[in-house]
Parts: sequence; C-alpha cells; structure tokens
Amino acid sequence: MIRLAVLLAVWSILGIIGAWLADSGMVSIAWKDYDIRVHGGLLVGGVVVILLLTVILFEIWHWLLGLPGRRRERKRHERQTTGYHALSQGMIAAAAGDAVAAAMHSRQASRLLEDEPATLLLSAQTAQLEGKEDVAQLRFKDMLEEPETRFLGLRGLLADAVQRGAYEEALTLAREAHSLRPSTPWVLTTLFDLLTRAELWKEAMEVVNQIGRLKLFDHDELQRRRALLHHMMAEEALDDDRLEDALAYAREANRRFAHFSPSTVLAASVAAALGRAGQARKILERGWELAPHPEIADAYARLEDGEDPSSRLRRFARLESLQPGHALTHVVMAELAMAAGEWKTARKHLDAALERDPTAGVYRLYADFERESGGGHEKARSWLAKTLDAQPDDCWVCDDSGEVLPEWHLYGPTGRFDSVRWQRPPKIVRLAAGQRPAYALPHEDLGETPHPPRGPLERLRQISRLDRPDPAN
Repeated sequence: MIRLAVLLAVWSILGIIGAWLADSGMVSIAWKDYDIRVHGGLLVGGVVVILLLTVILFEIWHWLLGLPGRRRERKRHERQTTGYHALSQGMIAAAAGDAVAAAMHSRQASRLLEDEPATLLLSAQTAQLEGKEDVAQLRFKDMLEEPETRFLGLRGLLADAVQRGAYEEALTLAREAHSLRPSTPWVLTTLFDLLTRAELWKEAMEVVNQIGRLKLFDHDELQRRRALLHHMMAEEALDDDRLEDALAYAREANRRFAHFSPSTVLAASVAAALGRAGQARKILERGWELAPHPEIADAYARLEDGEDPSSRLRRFARLESLQPGHALTHVVMAELAMAAGEWKTARKHLDAALERDPTAGVYRLYADFERESGGGHEKARSWLAKTLDAQPDDCWVCDDSGEVLPEWHLYGPTGRFDSVRWQRPPKIVRLAAGQRPAYALPHEDLGETPHPPRGPLERLRQISRLDRPDPAN
C-alpha cells in the first residue's frame, strides 16, 4: 500500500513538471546581432543533457586516473588472499606435524604477508618441528614486540623453558603472561605448578583462590589443593622450628582434607612435640575413624615411649572400636597381638583380615605368624605361596606411571602435581628382586635405616620397632 502511494506521488510530480514544460512558452536570447528564440522546455532539457554529459565525462576521467591504483590494489588483494591461504595451510601442516609442508607454506606466507604477525607464530612452530629450537626462540621473542602476538610469544617461550627444566625462567614468563591475561585457564594452572615447584606456597594459594573464583575446578579439587598447600606450609614451618605455625597449618590441611593421612600424622606429631599428647591422640583417632591408614597406626604406636607390647595392644583397642570392621584394623591388631605373644588373638584378627581383604601383605603376615607361633616353616611357606596370586596392598602409587613410592610426595615421578595417591597398585605376579614385604606397623624384619636428624621432631619420625617375644621361650 505504501509503495503504491509513493509510486502515484512520483508519477504525479513528473506529470506536473511535464505539463509545466509543455506550456512554459518561449525563451528569447539576444547576443550581439543574434536573437535566439527557444522553447522553454527544450532549453531546460538541453541544460539537463549538458549536465549529464559533464558528469559522465568526469566519471570516465576519474576512472581512467584511478586505473593504475585499482590494478595495484587488486594485485595486493590477490597477494594477501594467497598469503592467508598459505598461512592457514601452514598452520594445518604444523598442527599435523608435517614439517616439510609447514616450512614451505611458512616461507610463502612470510614472503606474501610481510607485516602479518601471525607469520611469526607459524615460523616458530615450523622451527620447532624441524628441531631448530634456537630459531623458534628467536621467533617467539620477535612476537613479544607485537601487541597482537605478545601473549602467544610468552606462551611459546614458557613452554620451551618448562621443557628445558628452566623453571625460574618459566616462572618469570608465567607471571608476565598472568599480568596480560589473568583469567586464562592455562596461565593459572601453569603458574600454580611453577609456584609450587619454587615452594612459594602462599603465592600459589592466591592463584588457587583465583582459580576458585573463576570456577575452573570443582569444590573437592579446590579443597584438596588448598589442603596440600597448607600441608607444605606446615612442613616448611617445621623445618624452621616454628612448631606453633606448623601445627596451625597442619590442622588446617587436616580440616580441609581429613582423609589425607600425611597431614593427620604431621599434625599429631607436632602436637605431641609441643607436649599436647591428648590433642595428638584425638587427631590420630579422628583420622583413623575417617580413613584407617598404616601411617596413622604407626604414629599412634609412637605416642607412648617405652611401652611394652601388651600395654600397646590394650591401648589400640580404642582404634579397633572406631573401625571394628576394617581389614586394616584387624591387620594392625594381629601385629600387636603377635608382638605381645597373644597368638589366639592374633589368629582371630588374621582370619578376619583374610575374610575382608586377602592381600599379599596379609598372607605374608600369616606366614610370620606360623613361624613365630611355632606352626612350622612348612605352614609358613604355604602362606607365602599364596602371595603370588593375591592382590597387592594399598600403597603410594603414581597415577601416571603406576610406580610405587615409599612415601607421599607432592610431585610424582612424571612431574605432575598431586599425582601420588594412596591406592592399590597394579597387580605384580612375583616380587621384584630385593623387594621387602609391607606391614601395617614397623617390623623388625624390614631393617629400616634411620633418616639423618632434621630438627626437634626427628625422634617422632624415627621408626619405633615392636619387640616380639621369642617363640622358643
């Protein structure tokens, strides 16, 4: 409807103009001896035609003048299109690991796109594929000069520094990358790893808090990382003989991650060193109630110096009451009963442990029981034979490599943070040469070598042996 109205209006205006021109009369022009009379409509039409011709001639002239520039622009556009195509193909080749194709496209892109910062990235990636790390470093450093590629240049230099093991240099680069883009996930996680390697626990805690605000990790993972950092701060305070700080950090770690036995044992050990035996006992009992662990049992055994085996067995009844159905409870009670010479009690707990979790360690302990209780070596050998097909006992295992470690470490053998977990290792058909059997409590057959003293709590870190009676007596 609107279009029809507009069309009628246009035609009406044209009709009015045409009627005016048709009835406009004559125009007389006197010039020297000439007297020119022209119809008004014809004069207006002539003027319009002259104006149109002038405009057309001007446009033709302008087009002719701009022809060389347009040819240059077209060539530049074709060159740019070809260059970006070479750049994209080079990126694809670099991602696919095709060094030859990547190098070819990189040279072409660099030649066609002289001022394109992305060509520096392709050149750096190509140099890495060709094994020219020095060239790659130069390209990444060149990228630092361009605002568009500065962040990518930092990432390349950072990755190279980590690969070379230059962690101090990597930390400096990570901090600079963090200043440019503080919310980028890989920057935060890399900075966290480097800070923990440098034992800068408080700064690492700030990064964890930022990760938490951005919700990059779930709640449990955040709590675990905070707990581990508090545990390491406790270890640091302990090495500096700051016992009160060590206890506070260890308790905080234990509060955030109650199932982490190293923090439980550390908190109890520091409390005992400060003369707070009751607090130490409660910490260990709470840890045992949540998650029984051999290290907790060992620390609980060391709370009383000079304790005879029978008294220790009676004292451990408290732990037994907290986890009466757990297999490790029966293993610990069996070892204590064996040390006290209460063979019936030991057999009862060994049978219960076999019923709940028949691991290789339980079979080895049963073999010891037969030897020490007078059952004979034949029975002991029959129990040892069963270890070949039994499940291994829980221990500290690297999640990445499956390697079994004697104690917990913040970094596993593969170099990944928090990769050492208390779990069941892959089943081993036969014991490796020189491997010693594992017991829930310190055992005189293990022949442990004491660690060199490292401060006032070293006496709590030494392994206390359980005296077992001679079966011949």
